[in-house]
Amino acid sequence: MGMRALLALAVVTLVASGCSSDTTDAGGASPGPTADGGTDGLAPDAAEDDAAAADAMSPDGPSDDGDQADADGATDGAEPCPPGVTCVTSFPFGEDRDTSLEPAGTLNGYSCAPNTDESGPETIYRVTVPSDGFLSAAVREAVGVDVDVHILSALDPAACVDRGNYDARADVTAGTWWVVIDTYVSNGVPQSGPFHVDIGFIAPSRGPCDMQTGEMPRVNDNGNSLAMPATGPVVMEAHLVTQEEPPPYPTTATDKLDAHYALSQSRTGLVMHRTQEWAPLEGGSFYGCGIGSPTDFPVLDEGWYVNMYWTSAARPAKGTRMILRLPGTNRAVVVAAGYETGPGDLSNIGGTPEESHFYLGTAHQSTLTLGIATDQSLPLGPRECQ
Repeated sequence: MGMRALLALAVVTLVASGCSSDTTDAGGASPGPTADGGTDGLAPDAAEDDAAAADAMSPDGPSDDGDQADADGATDGAEPCPPGVTCVTSFPFGEDRDTSLEPAGTLNGYSCAPNTDESGPETIYRVTVPSDGFLSAAVREAVGVDVDVHILSALDPAACVDRGNYDARADVTAGTWWVVIDTYVSNGVPQSGPFHVDIGFIAPSRGPCDMQTGEMPRVNDNGNSLAMPATGPVVMEAHLVTQEEPPPYPTTATDKLDAHYALSQSRTGLVMHRTQEWAPLEGGSFYGCGIGSPTDFPVLDEGWYVNMYWTSAARPAKGTRMILRLPGTNRAVVVAAGYETGPGDLSNIGGTPEESHFYLGTAHQSTLTLGIATDQSLPLGPRECQ
């Protein structure tokens, strides 16, 4: 069956909101709103002494809804919380801390980065997850502070699973894990101070990842429609304004962006160090403009959206489920289509925001498989293909 039949979904009409960043099908069509996709990949672990000075403390993230140790040193229904440890059992968890107020450090280096001096004071979290899933943690530092994130399978530096200057992530099994925010030491001086930490856990949905077969007509493809499912480069796209972000809409690439990050985290449950900005003004009247009105764009869908350079006639209805899968693995993300068109370079098969790439462990223009989900009832977000 051809994709035109499979995509017998209502053609999305533009909503009169001043946002009309759609492509045209005629020759010389204008590029989509993010014609060449983002250029920033996943934020790399920078040299430990060159990033903190540029980071300012962001506004407070989600309130602390994790279980703190009770007065008797125990959390409800759990083993006693060790002295000097914060115990977390609900997600996303977030709080403000200050490593300069902690005792002298006892965890001085980690197997994940054995040559990095982490001998400054640390803040320790015991994290209990209810099932197998995806655990991540992220920090925002005050100016002049350099603390790093570590995920451990035991409270032992040799048990380091992942670490980063701003965030860390790991596939985990049900039970106890440890997140340690440790202070980097530069030239013998601990870079300790205030920071905000977020810890998140997501249990991916599990089941088939079947995709429809057919063709996807794309703008300026000269009739050479893309066979679907398709495997190829997927760019890292910018963020888009959602229905819970009312006018006035962003007037710069970073206007109101911190609030958007916090909103997305609260809906998706995904904790990460977000760096991408709003979609540029190409074809739209404000930053972060997609197709039609933001009032039609749920927050959850924006956190897991996907685009292609489909023609307006072939573009799926808003919210259509597609699947992004890491080739050769069972790792995938169920993504929402129909809200944006792009990237304009047909050598890329599509684009998705940094959340999808973070979970998949990929970067800008990584090779992924993309197709329309056979089961349109799939929940958005991480999925384990079975």
